[in-house]
Amino acid sequence: MIRQDYFIRLIEEFAAALAVMLKKKEDERDDSLRELYHQYVGDYTLVRNMSVDELIGYAANEWNDEERIDRLELVAELLYAEGSYKTNPLRNMLLEKAYLLFAYVDEKQSVYSIERKTKIAKLHSILHE
Repeated sequence: MIRQDYFIRLIEEFAAALAVMLKKKEDERDDSLRELYHQYVGDYTLVRNMSVDELIGYAANEWNDEERIDRLELVAELLYAEGSYKTNPLRNMLLEKAYLLFAYVDEKQSVYSIERKTKIAKLHSILHE
């Protein structure tokens, strides 16, 4: 129970840090984003450049069962955030991975999330314009 409470606080802290990062000027965001990757999910270059299948395998090896799906959702949030301010073709690549990860998390997560469903629908709309 203590571990679960800790992880819930970690997710809340992550959401606050992500919101602060998105308010920064675009040229300052990349450094902040790298810090968020490092602090919450691992090496920026490694995690960001993996395919979705590789990320799922990485998650199985690196994170315990209780945190795995939540950390994959954190990766999806980071990809979504970065994709929101990058330009194509990088933007579409990041948003596509975010979409696939959100869909995977939605399928595996036992907790229903309206926010996640909304992001999935929004990403689907963006990617299929």
